[in-house]
Amino acid sequence: MKIAAVTMVYKDNWFLGRWLEYYGNLIGQENLYVVAHGDKTGLPEMLGDAHLIAVPRDPNDVYFDRRRWGFLSQYASALTGYYDAVICLDVDEFLVPTDPEVSFEDALDWMDSDAPRCVPGFEVFAEDSSGEAVDAGARFAPNMEGAVFSPFYSKSCIIQKPGAFSDGAHGMMDEKPELLTDLALIHLRFANLKELERRNSVREDMAWGSIESWDEFQSEGKPLATWRRADQRSRQAFRGFRKTPEASWDDMFASALADLDRLRVRRGNVHKFLNKNFQPYRAKLPEWMHELF
Repeated sequence: MKIAAVTMVYKDNWFLGRWLEYYGNLIGQENLYVVAHGDKTGLPEMLGDAHLIAVPRDPNDVYFDRRRWGFLSQYASALTGYYDAVICLDVDEFLVPTDPEVSFEDALDWMDSDAPRCVPGFEVFAEDSSGEAVDAGARFAPNMEGAVFSPFYSKSCIIQKPGAFSDGAHGMMDEKPELLTDLALIHLRFANLKELERRNSVREDMAWGSIESWDEFQSEGKPLATWRRADQRSRQAFRGFRKTPEASWDDMFASALADLDRLRVRRGNVHKFLNKNFQPYRAKLPEWMHELF
């Protein structure tokens, strides 16, 4: 099975290095496609056999996320003409097998229709507040405090024919995606606190600079509202994680699948999962997963 992976970056070189290593080992660097969103400093030296294109970035475009996912939808869709499956995710999101006996390629080989696929999503949190363990080049998983189930990050991220992702790939437009349970999305934005602090600063600057007044921001549909308090929201996420009931990985995963089955909704032409009215659990990542990423 021939598989491609696509991501878009903006000054995300630290995460991109991990993304290139992880997906390059799985499907080959020549099948990786990186879109530079306005700044490609240092990227040509990193990419090896991966492919790079650059698109313009307007710092005052409040609808930039909608625009970039429209582009990524069309770009990934075009690649389905050359690949059996195309993965399209942010650079801090990694697809990992949910069973030690199932390989990454097997999980995709077993897809029995050409419908788009969504996967269960989990936020992973660092245990070391300094972030030094992952900065030193260690694998993520052994240095994580744990993971928590997230319907919001249970994303539509694999297509086999042309399709359209909603903003952030938190949903799929038009066609209902099938849930692929042999893979999980591991979201690593909280895995390196130094990088989290840097990214939050960039996001807050962009959100506050794009709209001059809050009234105007509300009238525009608040497309960047969550980024205006990125640092505060990160602290809340850590507090919430530590208050979340603990479970085993297997029990958390089973609970996540049950929740996703009932949280699936359609809003207009977008298929997604509600991010409310579910029981969150947190769990240590299983030992066998530690060598994956």
